[in-house]
Amino acid sequence: MATQQRHVSLGLALLVVCSCLHVCVSADSRPHILLIFADDLGWGDVGFRDPDMVTPHIDRLAREGVNMGSSYMQQVCTPSRAAFLTGKYPFKMGLQHSVFSALRNNSMPTDVSILPEHLKELGYATHYVGKWHLGFCSKKMTPTYRGFDSFYGMYNGKGGYFDHLSKWKGYDMHEDKGKRPEDYTIAWKDQGVYSTNLFTDKTVQILREHDKTTPVFITLSYQAVHGPLEVPEHYVTNHCSHVTVDKKRKLHCAMTAAMDEGIGNVTSALDTLGYSDNLITLFVSDNGGPIKEGSSNWPLRGSKITLWEGGTRVVSILHSKKHLPDAPYQWDGLMHAIDWYPTLMKAAGYNQPITGIDGVDNWQPIVSQGASKRTEFVYNIDDVKKFSALRDGKYKLIANKAGSPDGWFYPSCGAPPKPDPPRKYPKFMLFDIEGDPSEETDLSKDRRLRKTLRAMKRKLKAYKRQVVPSREAPKVPSGKPKNHGGAWVSGWCDA
Repeated sequence: MATQQRHVSLGLALLVVCSCLHVCVSADSRPHILLIFADDLGWGDVGFRDPDMVTPHIDRLAREGVNMGSSYMQQVCTPSRAAFLTGKYPFKMGLQHSVFSALRNNSMPTDVSILPEHLKELGYATHYVGKWHLGFCSKKMTPTYRGFDSFYGMYNGKGGYFDHLSKWKGYDMHEDKGKRPEDYTIAWKDQGVYSTNLFTDKTVQILREHDKTTPVFITLSYQAVHGPLEVPEHYVTNHCSHVTVDKKRKLHCAMTAAMDEGIGNVTSALDTLGYSDNLITLFVSDNGGPIKEGSSNWPLRGSKITLWEGGTRVVSILHSKKHLPDAPYQWDGLMHAIDWYPTLMKAAGYNQPITGIDGVDNWQPIVSQGASKRTEFVYNIDDVKKFSALRDGKYKLIANKAGSPDGWFYPSCGAPPKPDPPRKYPKFMLFDIEGDPSEETDLSKDRRLRKTLRAMKRKLKAYKRQVVPSREAPKVPSGKPKNHGGAWVSGWCDA
């Protein structure tokens, strides 16, 4: 009997050792992870950068956590979200050009493993709340087939905040609880309720109902502050009446204040329900802010949809009482959307390399305030618009152009306006982003940097050889909401 017990003990010990090669933390010590996506929030759209903005809860995360000074996403929504979840550059998946439109058979590649699927293998419960915008015409494209236990939110990228109507007046608010046909339901009861409040309340409900002994990964992907500019009036009058630069900026302020209030309600629930002692929160915008809708990226140049810093460098904050012991501080290491997959996996206790991705694990450099493992990245290579950009160390190379709107908008803290940028662009532009983050001085003609320029051109050319052509599938008219009771649904392009 004693011999048998020794064999059992030895077997368990070997099992622990083998398991430790992959995960060296027990299930009850793995951190809960809350990912909060803001949609179209600009660099200057937070109170700690522009006091006109009313964001006390986001400001608290930054004040107590790690404020990321050089964190980048793609220039628009779909590529950013795909890059974040897959750890792969969009130009290697044919997703680099634009966002998904409603009637097309497009999606994030279904044969690529993504972050929530990997976290589930570590024992995590996974939930997605809010805007998806990564494909839905086949059920295999929807969140509950992509590693999430549940989904509540909108499939499309844009819609009314109150009526939840997207293109062709199709209703777009869903609650999916699994993979069976009966698990897919349309949340008609929520028409008329402001989406920011819906997404906040659903997240709080998930937190209340979840068994905290199981680690949970929740993605709270707000529709805010993407257009249309819709918000309950009391947020305008009670929070943003002082904003007088223009009406769009005032409404943008109010929508941001409403989202910030929601974040405060979620973080309060996390504290009350006992999650916060073992929690990692990541707050990040999916791209830079759209100038035409009242957003500010000041003092960065450009807007959403461009490869200027204002279109790609984003508000990004990590917060944790337990796992970031030296916070608060600012970490200025390079971080790209593709790096969050391996970084969060490491934070969850996974210790093996993740193959087939472009991202690097920056968890330890962030925690120790060390140098980033990333030294270069591709902003994008758009094979349709024919422009691209590369970061290498402190330098940024832009090929052909970076896009428009171009310029510097909505100065904050009494700063004087900057002059309009040149109307003509050279074929290549070179900027020292560390010394000139506002991209005011093109160094491409500086003879001292000729070798740097040539080397970056060669690197960009090598990346271009890896481009998968942008793909936009033909429209499938059968998917129109009029064919499905007035709602957007999934399954109309399934074979």
